[in-house]
Amino acid sequence: MTSILKLEIQKKTFKKKCFSILHDFELEVEAGERLSIIGESGVGKTSLLNIMGLLDPHYHGSYKLFDSSVKDLSQNKLAEWRNRKIGFVLQESALIHSLTIEDNIKLPLLYAHLEKDPAAQDHFKRIITKIGIEPILKKKPLECSGGQRSRAVFARAVMMNPQIILSDEPTASLDSKNKENIINLLFDMNKEFNTTLITVTHDLDVANRHERIITLERNE
Repeated sequence: MTSILKLEIQKKTFKKKCFSILHDFELEVEAGERLSIIGESGVGKTSLLNIMGLLDPHYHGSYKLFDSSVKDLSQNKLAEWRNRKIGFVLQESALIHSLTIEDNIKLPLLYAHLEKDPAAQDHFKRIITKIGIEPILKKKPLECSGGQRSRAVFARAVMMNPQIILSDEPTASLDSKNKENIINLLFDMNKEFNTTLITVTHDLDVANRHERIITLERNE
């Protein structure tokens, strides 16, 4: 198998809070791998996802992604990768309240000038059917429940068939049926497109369905 990312962090420091996390942390992930990350609150799970997802460059260390050193990439290239190659299912991933759920989900297609592409439209229909959000497509986010918004955020994250999907508690606000729909779609994408899955979760049932589990521990 081929390595898709290699991360070496000496530490991630929060200057205003006067503490650091992720001391001497190393991680290598193979393309198509299913990896879960667990650990108690405050150990750096979400910070790690933000670093891997090119959202946070403020750490001491090195990061090689898609065979390129992240620190050598331009801001335009980083933005392109965030839209095309990395899918984010983050707890605080905001939907735009002035847009319908459908328009929110299709934003990555708009940025990539693929909003009229037939294959992209077929993929959109497959996703919304799989996770059951057809009835809310014309609603605004504030007209939807928390679970419905979570599913819309997930749909947006996978619209571009990204090579990596980074999920932060993707099933936390979902009932058992919708939890299964989300997990099944993730694993279908992993099997069909060799999508790499990296999932932060407190749900041990979800964690144990991945091939590898990493436990982050608090620094002494």
